[in-house]
Order: sequence, then structure tokens, then C-alpha cells
Amino acid sequence: MYFAFMDDSARKREDVPRQDLGELHAYGAVIFPQDSLQPYREQLAQLRQELGVPASTEFKWSPDGGPLHKKWNELHTARVRMLEAAAELGVQACVVICAPQLMPEWYSETKLKSEMLEYLYERVTYTLGEEKGVMIADQPGGGRTDETRWLADALALDTGGTQYVKPADKQILLPIITTRSDHVDHLQLADLVAAATTALIAGAPRADRYKDLIYTLLAKNARGYAGGTGLKFIPSARSNWRALMNLAYWVFGEDAYVLPDTASSLGTVLPHSGWIFASNSGLGDPNAGGTHQ
Repeated sequence: MYFAFMDDSARKREDVPRQDLGELHAYGAVIFPQDSLQPYREQLAQLRQELGVPASTEFKWSPDGGPLHKKWNELHTARVRMLEAAAELGVQACVVICAPQLMPEWYSETKLKSEMLEYLYERVTYTLGEEKGVMIADQPGGGRTDETRWLADALALDTGGTQYVKPADKQILLPIITTRSDHVDHLQLADLVAAATTALIAGAPRADRYKDLIYTLLAKNARGYAGGTGLKFIPSARSNWRALMNLAYWVFGEDAYVLPDTASSLGTVLPHSGWIFASNSGLGDPNAGGTHQ
């Protein structure tokens, strides 16, 4: 049995150094094996003691107030320890990243959230394989109307599935459950993973130190690639020159993009000339990049 904890993240256009991206939105999930739930809680309880913060302290990528607000050294320690503990306990992550500016004909805030939730649901299901799981989300913000709409979308996934995940499969055993992240350590990890991944895709320099840890957690397909599996880009249509898949190369050094259902093939070599960021990363370092890790 597995438990997938999910949260969202966003970066405003002015906080995205990578040229031609614009604002970014993300949904992320961290998938815990059942027997890792309590050990993770124990490690975070120990971390709070070591940092000298109250037991009720909520760990977030960017805490707004609280004992870790602007305590950059302690916050860095907390981020690293949370990611390391998750990796040691066999946690996997899936993140869906959307750049709405690159698909204006499609974008609306309501549709954005609905589509991203659907994509994340599919990636969690792919990662589970033959196993069963439960999805738990941080309570949606934006007031009662937005929460009601979000919960309706979540219920629709349970009853109707998606184009690729059918209700009869029932790998996700219940409708998505919501609760407050300050009560659940595992949701705080989801906040960290979603925000750190968004920052890396945005090109934020301060996120670089977490790149290897994030990449370790991202779910991989049968050929060992995160792109398309643990990391889903929107737009991503192969025929769309604005598709973002080349960022899997510039950010994580992946040399191909292989979808989960085609993992037995070679996929598309990265960087691909038909997509944005084919010749450079958008950060003024055209010689950067790397090989598949």
C-alpha cells in the first residue's frame, strides 16, 4: 500500500529567470510506501529538536512567518535533511509543470488546475504500477468556491478516470482526501518537492543545490528517465515548438525524452531542434547541459 501526498506551487513571471517561460504553475506528489510513513515522521521530529524549533513547526520551501522565516542556514539544513530522509525511505516524486504563457489559447485558471490535477493523477498511477494507493492533498486555497470546484475535479477522477487511467483499474482506492499541511509532515515534503522543482525549471540559482536530491526522488520510467514520468511538462505536444521537454536536458542532464508507455523505445533525443530551448537553456549558458544521470 502506498500513500501519495500532493501540493501545488507557483512562481510569478518576475521570479522566473529563464527567458521565454513566464509564470509557472506546478502540482507535485510524493509517494510513500506504507512502512515509511512513521519513520519519516520520526526523522522530522528529530530534525525539529536539532534545529531548536517547536514540535509544531511546519517545514515549507518558503515559510511565511514562523521559527524558520528568513533563517536561511536552518532552512537549507531542513530542506536537505527532508529530501535525504525521503530518498533513504524509498519515496518517489511526480511533478507537473505548466507554463501558461506558452499556451494562451488553452489557458484559463480553472482549466489549468483541472488539467494539471489530471496529469498528476496519471503520473502517480503510472508510478504505482500494480500497487494500490491513496492520494492526500493539502487543502486548496482561494476560498470555499475554489475548494468546492477542486474537490469536484478530484471526485471526477475517482468516478470517471482519465483518458489513460480507467476507473476499473482502481489503483487509487479513494477519492482524493484533503487536510491541512501543518498537521502532516508528508504534505510538507510535497510542498518542498513541488516548489524546489518549480524553482529549478524557472532557473532560480538558489535551487541548484537541491537539483541532485530532487532528481533522485523523481519517478523514472523503465529506461531510467524522469522526463514524461516523474516530470511532466505542459505544453508537451511533440508537434508544438513551444513544448518544454528540452528543459529535462538543461536542468537534469537527461539525453532523451521517453514517455512511460513507450519506455521500450529510444524516445526523442534531447535537446530536440523542434522545441523551445533547443540551442540554449534560456539562462545565457549555451554550453551548459550534461549527460543522462
